[in-house]
Amino acid sequence: MCVALKATIAELAANANMDATANFVEVLKKNNLPMIEKTIQSSQNNPDAKNYSMYSFSIHFVQVKVHQSTGVVKVSKIVSVGDSGKIVSPKTARSQMVGGAVGGIGMALTEEAILDNRYGRYVNNNFADYHVPVNADVPDIDVIFIDKPDPIVNPMGAKGMGEIALIGFAGAVANAVFNATGKRIRSLPITPDKVLAG
Repeated sequence: MCVALKATIAELAANANMDATANFVEVLKKNNLPMIEKTIQSSQNNPDAKNYSMYSFSIHFVQVKVHQSTGVVKVSKIVSVGDSGKIVSPKTARSQMVGGAVGGIGMALTEEAILDNRYGRYVNNNFADYHVPVNADVPDIDVIFIDKPDPIVNPMGAKGMGEIALIGFAGAVANAVFNATGKRIRSLPITPDKVLAG
């Protein structure tokens, strides 16, 4: 839609012997138009798209410290790298990756829904009993973006990054625990009892 609108404005500017980058209001005045109407046209896929994979991806590096006596796992360093094509808003994109890392700490180490099978109700259905990560659980997080536009996916070159902030993070924590302890824990969350029993 924006590409079509941009083309229409450039055409109107050319008709009025104006530069294509002329002020939009001036282009309207020169063409005696109060506004420009453009209907939404169906988006055409790039014919080259079928030859390429255009998914976003990320990778997470996690360092953990595991208490030898208690089995408590603490995440001490995080580096997350993401490729979502052109990063339109670096601050928002970084916040997305940081939020995914925090959610990943919860998935990997603290969050567990416990069901009372007698009554079919959750035992820990409130924030006092369902443990989410707090500030003390989150170390400094380094976020790096490839920031390379993908001209095949769309004219802007940007791709989605909602899920990549979280996907794979819990696995990275589990691998870090394995590297620290030699114990492969295959169920989440990785709680101290599992570390000691593993």
